[in-house]
Amino acid sequence: MELFSARVCPYAHRTRLVLLEKGLPFEDIEIDFKNKSKRFLAVSPYGRVPALVHDGQALYESAIINEYLDEVFPMPALMPKSPALRARVRIWIDFLDHQFLDNYYDLLKNRDQGRHPALFAKALEQLRFIETAGLGELAGTGPYWLGATPTLADFAYYPFFERLPVWTHYRSLALPDDCPRLKAWVAAMAARPSVQRIANAAGYYIENYRDYAGDVLAA
Repeated sequence: MELFSARVCPYAHRTRLVLLEKGLPFEDIEIDFKNKSKRFLAVSPYGRVPALVHDGQALYESAIINEYLDEVFPMPALMPKSPALRARVRIWIDFLDHQFLDNYYDLLKNRDQGRHPALFAKALEQLRFIETAGLGELAGTGPYWLGATPTLADFAYYPFFERLPVWTHYRSLALPDDCPRLKAWVAAMAARPSVQRIANAAGYYIENYRDYAGDVLAA
């Protein structure tokens, strides 16, 4: 199995976590975005990471790759047995990819102090929505998205929360005090061996996202 990846990319981070969580051997091929190889572009027509080659099949887009891995290598299972709960996992991954991250990156890339308060408030609103409508309704007494064991939702979200120090440093965004479940979830995920194996220090992210963020904007 070959994984075309990039250490800094949160989407590639998702798939590396799933591969590690399942104990699957793979070759991790770091992509130079300034000099993309023809083979990489043949595997990933969008020119984005992650991309995976397994049994001669080329796959791309992290959410799709991760569901594929869970179907082909079913243990440990990272999707619930219930169709309704599997749908919930997909709904929350869709919310992340098409709602939360739009504002998450708008906040980081914005350099207009006049727009900053509205973007900052929207980010806090979405974090509280995850706290109440996500973890609050689904997690029960467990630390993970659906309770006692992690699912693909946990591994979809976590890379962006490992990068939260970037948003704190440049845009003053931190987890609100009224989000205790979210804080406990971050701590539980950070303690997993798969997460620790490829974790990066806050300083690595702060430096590598400098071009995105530019100047520090106060809340």
